Amino acid sequence: MLFGPGIFIAGGATILVALLDKTCEEFGIHWLGAAMRLLLPLAGFGLGVYFLETNPMLGWLK
Repeated sequence: MLFGPGIFIAGGATILVALLDKTCEEFGIHWLGAAMRLLLPLAGFGLGVYFLETNPMLGWLK
């Protein structure tokens, strides 16, 4: 499936983060926009590693 639910969720999350970042900058809360740009990718990376390490299906495939 080219346009599955995961693609729509990822696209919506990307648009939401961009909207929140731009809104924070427009209202003068620059530190919150910078924190979102730094912390959200790090959190996503950490959750991806956690998923890969704890997924029982991936352990079964090894």
